[in-house]
Amino acid sequence: MLLHSCGEKILREGGALAALVAARDAGKIRFAGYSGDNAAAAYAAELPDIAVIETSVSIADQANIDLVLPAAQRHQIGVLAKRPIANAAWKDLADQRGLYQNYAKTYHDRLKQMKLDPAKLGFTGPGAWPELALRFTLSQPAVNCAIIGTTNPDNARANLAIIERGPLSTAIVEQIRGSFRAADRDGAWMGQT
Repeated sequence: MLLHSCGEKILREGGALAALVAARDAGKIRFAGYSGDNAAAAYAAELPDIAVIETSVSIADQANIDLVLPAAQRHQIGVLAKRPIANAAWKDLADQRGLYQNYAKTYHDRLKQMKLDPAKLGFTGPGAWPELALRFTLSQPAVNCAIIGTTNPDNARANLAIIERGPLSTAIVEQIRGSFRAADRDGAWMGQT
């Protein structure tokens, strides 16, 4: 069971986590965890009762790679990557439906500024973006699982086929990381809560 997006102040107060720990100790849940981003997630990853962190990790959301994942690795905490395909932000926003249009906008804008071109990284065809995005996320050493929402069984099968191809090369990961850093020179692109 995860605390979802409560701020660092609430984590420091301890009551919310204490409730999860009590539930764990009573056998009502197996693991206590935290879902969120940035400083709060980094703080949660340092807490001894946290067993799992769910945090944003994608080609368009890389802050937690440096901020949260190292702490998770040090403390042997499981990491669930949320938004691992960056909300399909490579799509035209007009093609996004309903609330997803606004939901994807931040990542869409970031990808434009990053000037990533899958073909220049060796990925072509209609599945180039999803493959690049998912394999990038799963190439992060601390990531144990990627949470991808879909209502289409064909998309789920395609994602499983992508996973079978394994992590990206270190060189491609570094090119993507470099594009992110170059576009976010002032470090303002924090994880999307």
